[in-house]
Amino acid sequence: MTVLDLTQPSQVQRYQDFVRTAAKGQVTQDPLWGDLKANWGHLYLYHENQDGDIDAAMAVLTIEAVPGKLLAYCPKGPVADVTNVALVKELVQEALANLPENVFLVRMDPEVLYNQDLDQAYQDAGFVTRNIKVENMHGNIQPRKNVVLFYDGRGEGAQPITDEASLMKHFKSDYRNQIRRAIKDGVTVTSGRSKEDIEAFFKTYTMMAKAQGITHRPIEYFYRMQELWADSDLFRVFLAHYDGQVIAAGIGFGYGEKIWYMYAGSNREFAKHYGPYLVQWEMLKWGLSLGKVAYDFGGVGEFDHTDGLYKFKHGFAYHDPQVAYIGELDWVVDQAAYQKYLEQFA
Repeated sequence: MTVLDLTQPSQVQRYQDFVRTAAKGQVTQDPLWGDLKANWGHLYLYHENQDGDIDAAMAVLTIEAVPGKLLAYCPKGPVADVTNVALVKELVQEALANLPENVFLVRMDPEVLYNQDLDQAYQDAGFVTRNIKVENMHGNIQPRKNVVLFYDGRGEGAQPITDEASLMKHFKSDYRNQIRRAIKDGVTVTSGRSKEDIEAFFKTYTMMAKAQGITHRPIEYFYRMQELWADSDLFRVFLAHYDGQVIAAGIGFGYGEKIWYMYAGSNREFAKHYGPYLVQWEMLKWGLSLGKVAYDFGGVGEFDHTDGLYKFKHGFAYHDPQVAYIGELDWVVDQAAYQKYLEQFA
């Protein structure tokens, strides 16, 4: 087990190459993500196999989550074979050996499907698991239930998606019609990663947040994101244009085997032109062009149409199997602080 030395460019590049190209690679495990989360501390570990190749990586971000106590969070990680519980436990123990003494919890939420046997294996190894008994979508840091389109044709009635025609056919019929309607109305979509793209996205993002009565991140967060990934095609901003203005937008990252649709925005004044549907069409084509296995629409509260997020996302992926991850794997260091921390998720 090795602690990544951020002053060694070749070592950092090797680590980054792994978390970007490994099948289960995650943007949240890239050191750039730690740079984006500027108010968090960070630690990066990796493990090598017998041939000297990296086969596991773990980014741990720390922040004071209980007065005087640090949460050590491994977002959507580690990038490893998480069915190898002994290896994951070794990563956690190495992290604790290199983290401040006031860490009360090491939390991971890897994107591996919930499995009762695996869940029990983690409990037997000393972890606290938080999954099926957490009923609220926001009871975990990351949503546990996601809508995912699989380009390789999983699910009843699904066929492998090999070109734009088979991609379009994968959607529900009314979604196909709405995409065609957007094109007929003259909506066009561009993609880029400039500061101007971020500013255009942000206008629709704040419009949507206001309409839904939810909070949003400040524009400085997205400026920082753009600066960090400005030279990388792993990051793109998609903008739907109509009548001289941007009416919908989306931000995506392409790490590992999937595209992760992370942020969105839309102007409801132009809802009848279906800009968000055309944004999804272009983002899904991006994933197809890169040969990705999956397109992750992100989290939902429930897998039914009473959930607004599911209602929109499911129409693109209604053939695909439901994706429910194992949730949070908690290694508790200080039980009293842990119980205090959990109060906010009740």
